[in-house]
Amino acid sequence: MAPSKADQPLFKTWTCCPKCGAKAKKRGTNPFRCSECHYTHFFSPCSAVGAIITDVDGQVLLLVRAKDPGKGMYGLPGGFVDPGETAEEALIREVREETQLKVMDYHYLVSYPNQYAYGGAILPVTDLFFAVTVRSFDKMKLQEGEIEAWHFCHPTTKELKNMAFESNRKALQMFLKLRKQKK
Repeated sequence: MAPSKADQPLFKTWTCCPKCGAKAKKRGTNPFRCSECHYTHFFSPCSAVGAIITDVDGQVLLLVRAKDPGKGMYGLPGGFVDPGETAEEALIREVREETQLKVMDYHYLVSYPNQYAYGGAILPVTDLFFAVTVRSFDKMKLQEGEIEAWHFCHPTTKELKNMAFESNRKALQMFLKLRKQKK
């Protein structure tokens, strides 16, 4: 989902130094440099994970997002990596939080840059995608308020065009291409 015109890159939203509170003399630069205390902040991307989970028939699990960004559109189970957490730990936690599914196995697939528009700011994100195997779908329960519904499918252009994030679409396309090459 593309950011709206009202959203701004995070580095353009800083008006004051977070360390000393001095008003920024030069806004909208990366890195931010305070002219008073010389604090420097680089607006590097944060990390997020996404899980491509398939059932026994090879159908991919897509989640319908319950809130913005991308409300009503498809997403993959996943989310931001917390401080002090590995990408793999975040993957297991996010899959469990969003679906109650237990990750049995995973392997790294690909990464793509993403822009996450929230609260008027655009956060740069590096999304790390994994192909994931779960124990069973029997106890799947969606996280209330976060996920509206689930959809198992062999993704077509229709589903790919309805992905909330371009990075999710690209990862799914890569996954499908690799799966096709294995056959």
